Amino acid sequence: MIAKTHIAFASLLMVGCSVGILGRMPHIYEVAIAGAAGLLPDLDHPKSTLGRIVPYISIPLAKLFGHRGITHSLLMVGLVIWFLLTHPGEREWPVLPLVIGYLSHILGDLLTPSGVPLLWPVRKKFSLNLFKANGPMENLIFLACWAGVLYFIWVAMHRPGETWLQPLRESLWQWGQAQVIYSSGRLAEWVVTLVRALA
Repeated sequence: MIAKTHIAFASLLMVGCSVGILGRMPHIYEVAIAGAAGLLPDLDHPKSTLGRIVPYISIPLAKLFGHRGITHSLLMVGLVIWFLLTHPGEREWPVLPLVIGYLSHILGDLLTPSGVPLLWPVRKKFSLNLFKANGPMENLIFLACWAGVLYFIWVAMHRPGETWLQPLRESLWQWGQAQVIYSSGRLAEWVVTLVRALA
């Protein structure tokens, strides 16, 4: 994914989590933090949006791990959570927006052909290969993410109840079933690859 789609995807997940799971409207700063955190894993790329802002961090990361290395792994997600929970400082970190934003980036890149090394230091990259980065499909996803953000905000503001949520749940259920069927073959390949890599 490119930067603008990562921001939109992170924002959608933040708003969806707040409204759909926590049952509250997210604060604007939470959505903004999640959107910014959606760019954090690309600090390992000096030409990325954040990499150009902090090259003194990005360049060493790129030399040590390369692009889409440790920063795109579940290990790094765990380290981020650990750091946020054990180093509160003077004020508590906005843990939920930061974690949602960071994780959204990894999920977004998982959908592209390049994939991500979820199990780093195992260097095998996992990919659902659903669309190419910066292609026509990604442009549609970008628009769909912001449409989703508006939908969740509309749901929260109007509180329409079960009548309005039921069509969304049915659509998500059908989409989920289709994704499970599509991904089952790839999941089997990942398991075989992981077993071989660890053998």
